[in-house]
Amino acid sequence: MYREWNFIVFLVQGFVTFVCPTIRASCYFSQQFQGEYVMQNSANSGGGIQYSNLTISPNSISIWGNCHKRHGNNVILMFNYTDTSCYTCFHLKMRSTNVLQVFASSQETISKCFTNEGLAESNCPSKESLETRGQTAEILLFKTRDDQGAFTQKQYCPIDGKYYTNYKGKNHLRAHECIGFNSTVNSCPSGSTLNFRLRSCTFDSYDLRFECLGYWKGPRDENFLVFTDSRHLDGQKPKYRCALYKQDKITGKIEMAVSKDSTCTSDLSNATNGFETFVLAPKTETPWPAEVSFGICSFPKWMVGTWEYVRVEGDTMVYKDHTSFKTYTIKCAGVQQDSDKYLIFSRTQCDEESFNCMRIASRSKNILEFQLGTNSSSNKDVYTLCSDENFDDNSWVTQGRLDIIPTMQNGLCPITGEYTGRIPDAPDLCAKLWSDCRAPELMYYQVSECSTEEIYEEREYQCLGHWKEANLLYTYTERRDVADGTYECFVGSIISDKEINIKEAGEHCQRNIDPQKYGMRLTKTKPIYSCVDKSTTNVPRIGQTSGFTRFTTPNSRRITNYGKTIESNAIPELPKENRTSRHKVSIPLTYGLILIILSKFFV
Repeated sequence: MYREWNFIVFLVQGFVTFVCPTIRASCYFSQQFQGEYVMQNSANSGGGIQYSNLTISPNSISIWGNCHKRHGNNVILMFNYTDTSCYTCFHLKMRSTNVLQVFASSQETISKCFTNEGLAESNCPSKESLETRGQTAEILLFKTRDDQGAFTQKQYCPIDGKYYTNYKGKNHLRAHECIGFNSTVNSCPSGSTLNFRLRSCTFDSYDLRFECLGYWKGPRDENFLVFTDSRHLDGQKPKYRCALYKQDKITGKIEMAVSKDSTCTSDLSNATNGFETFVLAPKTETPWPAEVSFGICSFPKWMVGTWEYVRVEGDTMVYKDHTSFKTYTIKCAGVQQDSDKYLIFSRTQCDEESFNCMRIASRSKNILEFQLGTNSSSNKDVYTLCSDENFDDNSWVTQGRLDIIPTMQNGLCPITGEYTGRIPDAPDLCAKLWSDCRAPELMYYQVSECSTEEIYEEREYQCLGHWKEANLLYTYTERRDVADGTYECFVGSIISDKEINIKEAGEHCQRNIDPQKYGMRLTKTKPIYSCVDKSTTNVPRIGQTSGFTRFTTPNSRRITNYGKTIESNAIPELPKENRTSRHKVSIPLTYGLILIILSKFFV
């Protein structure tokens, strides 16, 4: 029923790229999945790891075949041999921009494929098996270059602060540990790195560095962390490592265990049981200056909580700057009366201290924007630091709330119904933007060839909120079809009750963008209708189990309430229609060039 599919296929990685463009496929991989990756191929008892390369193109994975069908995040891949086709099914989960996790129903199915498509489908990982760790086989893919050939960017580590640590490694011959808490951990000078200085050990003291690649929620209250290990440079450890960690919310203590190889399964049971284990105890904080030590002011109560790069508690704010990779611990030092400006005192993870001024704006219940003054100072010069001249009105940091509760949900999309238009500078490509009356906080975007309706791109957004500024409408969203934590902002202008112009505005809602001049014009396609009958465009729901359709990634952080009364802007409700058929699409590899063009206009 199936044929052996050994890893000899690595020898023919170019086969799919050059032989298979004529294969008609009904699915594709979005731009965030595309690129060059490495994966662990084999490991020996001595700790040596061999890696293999693979490429994900718009419609194929070089070692596993062409994207044939999709069922949620389950993808059936087809590999063409001379006389027959071979099928296999994987579940793909983008964990970060640098890490893709692949699940198979068993270890056996990773190296085998089925000559019968139905058998491959029946061997897709089930939802139940994915919810229990160890019920499926899994592979980690580490991205080295993106779809345009650029090297991947570093990622912020989820652990910040300064710690004392102890260490214990498995060694059957002798004790391999650092006793007491004489070793240290910090993230200076870059928040993308954890620097360990191991001292008082049963081996020669040395320093090691973990460069973070991504992290995600694990079982119970634990989290996964993937990083590169600097010890691979001298052959001591694998280059790519996986860890489980958990933090005590009261004491701040962190327990972390690291796997033996480049998987999240080998010799890694939980945060306290792994091939290597660390316990991190927070260092006592350096005293703050008297000007900010007595809680003379605090940030607005609505700010309290966890945002993308920010967490706020009382008079303290921690901000992870993803541009400089500096982590600022910020204390409120004063409030300018009848103003949105706050005098602040900040300290970085490298103990750099300064006074500055911050502007704070609430755009909706779930959207925060702030600005830091262009210039900082070692002196508490409130008049200079908080002057208008110290701020750039067009430069804001936009943040979406992570700890959303149902009573705070008003992040609803500013459109209802369906809009269509053509991609600027690519008039042969049509775009469709629509919402769903059952979940008005969700918005869908689709790009297809105008003449054939072949689909090249589908995206799903959750709107966190929107606001009007300078006669423009800004909408802040989170992508739900790629890795958690992917945010995008759009700016639009309303031409009439039937036309809007829309343009992407980056991650931080960039100002000075003219959607009428540079954006895409979308036109209402149906008459106004009522949502009472639940009549919608046939968009598969998250977790839907019938039919091979959208490629979506559920996001557990956001809660969707169907049928909830919501706020919206003045754009009237637009019609939905029941789609009677869904076109299967063929996506030759040459259309990868088109996706690159699209990314410039609507990423």
